[in-house]
Amino acid sequence: MENFGETLINLDNQDNILSISGISMMEDAIDFYKDVKDQIDNYFKTKHQILTIVFELSYFNSSSAKQFIQLLSKLEGGKGKAIWKYPKDHIIMYDRGRELEILVDVPFEFKGV
Repeated sequence: MENFGETLINLDNQDNILSISGISMMEDAIDFYKDVKDQIDNYFKTKHQILTIVFELSYFNSSSAKQFIQLLSKLEGGKGKAIWKYPKDHIIMYDRGRELEILVDVPFEFKGV
């Protein structure tokens, strides 16, 4: 598990889950998420199983959103799905997940927590 300030990222190869949680508002999101994109690429080189990305964020900025689109696009073509966990009383985070869902061809599941 990697902890970059407020963002926690964990790729569990055994359970085929990539978790991204916390707050994602770093200045250089491209550089920050480069390793994560590489991990996904390496995952698909060695495994031929569906990868689930679980997002459980309380906030993310627009540069992080662009990186999430790139991460999710790696799951297109039946390679994976997304689980979007959001605080039940935080409609904005729910809406932000719906916005991402529209932009990629990846199944989304929404869970209010």
